[in-house]
Amino acid sequence: MKKLLILFFTFLVSFASFSQEETEKGGITSADFDAVKKLTIKNPDKDTYVKQGNFILDNENPPYVFKFSDGIERRIYLYKILEATKMKDVGSLAIFTTPKDGKRIALCIPNPLAEKEVWGKYIDDLKDGEKAVMGFSSCIAFVLAKEFSGVALAAGDKKEDKYEYCFPADAKVKMADGTEKDIALVKTGDEVLSFNSLSEKAEMTKVEQVQIHSGKQFELVQITLTDPANALTASVNSTFSSISLEATANHPVMTAKGQSKMGNLSVGDEVIVFNPENQTFNTYKVFTTKINARKVGKVYNLHTDKDNYLINSVVVLEK
Repeated sequence: MKKLLILFFTFLVSFASFSQEETEKGGITSADFDAVKKLTIKNPDKDTYVKQGNFILDNENPPYVFKFSDGIERRIYLYKILEATKMKDVGSLAIFTTPKDGKRIALCIPNPLAEKEVWGKYIDDLKDGEKAVMGFSSCIAFVLAKEFSGVALAAGDKKEDKYEYCFPADAKVKMADGTEKDIALVKTGDEVLSFNSLSEKAEMTKVEQVQIHSGKQFELVQITLTDPANALTASVNSTFSSISLEATANHPVMTAKGQSKMGNLSVGDEVIVFNPENQTFNTYKVFTTKINARKVGKVYNLHTDKDNYLINSVVVLEK
């Protein structure tokens, strides 16, 4: 157990040395440490982006799956923990599960800036986890090694700003009154439309923050979407409507299978699109994709109280 604890600290210190440049960091407090462990993730396979209370949990990767000789499958879903207001990276949340019996353990992994008291709680949680499920510590050690040492080895590579999830100035935001406005003209407090995934209907949401990034050239991905219903009835000589969307490659959009980065979309993927005529949401298929379609010197992103909004009628998620 002592060797495992030394390994945990080694990877966390290594992780801090390179991630400091990628996003504003902060140390998690003891109270927030306890609060994070109580956050609810109903379905880790689908809930890859969760905003609850003062935190955002973000996981872009599939789970780690372990199959020991005892025949019990163990899984770990690893989420980045971000403080919602300033998007500070305060650590990671590992959701350890054994699907067969439904057991679940939430382990908050603080970054090295955490309060001293937090580390005592972290060590206690490691011990309790191993007592609850044999193999817990081994699985956690493997995940930390894969995640943190792997990124550290790539620290000398060209860095990507992982928090530039944005759109060009002329991207059209669907306002609550049905009109459209260039994202560059949207202000804090404006009311825009969003997608309610439970009712699958449009609802109003308020803009809490407008983020603007500048100072370099931002490469945009461009996708063209078409309505499958129109395509089925279109003749050889007829045309059918399409929607174009541009954004940085890492901005997430809502698809029929959950969120996906713009740069990861492929021809045939289904994206959720709003139809203003009948106020419904439908799936449009990706018809074309173009990486590095153009470069712009300034990009924009919105934060809303519903965590999503509509750009060119496409449901996009905030980051």
